[in-house]
Amino acid sequence: MNCVLDASAAFEIAFNGAESEKMRSLVEQADVVYAPHLYIAEVSNVLWKYVQGGFVSERDAQTTLVLALQYVDLFIDCGENAVESLHEGNRLKHSIYNMFYFTLARRNSALLLTKDKKLKMLAKKEGVETA
Repeated sequence: MNCVLDASAAFEIAFNGAESEKMRSLVEQADVVYAPHLYIAEVSNVLWKYVQGGFVSERDAQTTLVLALQYVDLFIDCGENAVESLHEGNRLKHSIYNMFYFTLARRNSALLLTKDKKLKMLAKKEGVETA
């Protein structure tokens, strides 16, 4: 089994959310965990917001970033599926950020790991398995 991990699922694991055990288990069992390079910027930006908001220290944010990066086995250049993601975003009326994860999962017949409810519903409707 292959997985595509999005930033919301990574934070679920990192911060021991309600579904963290399930998500962690899927990541550990996966043959390959993919993410677009966008994942790095998204995770970093959320952690910056957490530091700015006083929710975590900069040191804890850095530790969490390193951990979140270690969940992914293979980062895919966004240029590889940018046109496809733009097309699907327009067709499905959904953010291009999420379409990078969606199209990557579809291309690799991978399980899409996300906490994003709208993305999850869209993926299921389009035949992409989610958790």
